[in-house]
Amino acid sequence: MFLYFLIFFVFSLQLKIPQLFAGIEIVPSLLHGDLWGGNVAEIDSGPVIFDPASFYGHSEFELAIAGMFGGFGSSFYSAYHAKMPKGPGFDKRLKLYQLFHYLNHWNHFGSGYRGSSLSTMRSLLK
Repeated sequence: MFLYFLIFFVFSLQLKIPQLFAGIEIVPSLLHGDLWGGNVAEIDSGPVIFDPASFYGHSEFELAIAGMFGGFGSSFYSAYHAKMPKGPGFDKRLKLYQLFHYLNHWNHFGSGYRGSSLSTMRSLLK
């Protein structure tokens, strides 16, 4: 029964995803890949990306995992959004990007992430 509901959620989300990106332009950015408070570094000239998960993608993706596990204060987000302003629909896309991380953590670390995965799917379907 659970598998049926999971397939239903995934199919329903697939129909909604294009709406989340309507009217925005995505310029690929170099992303950390696993940005959270315990996984950052900098040198005198600025931040350093050292994570093997680095890739180019939508800048908003970067903030999904950063917000899931904490570690960054409001000054971080204010400075970030001063450089990369929130586009229309930012909050919903952030949830979609968080869903990726919840599902990935559920797969790698077990059922402790099941509830977060399912509740994020439900909120995206509203």
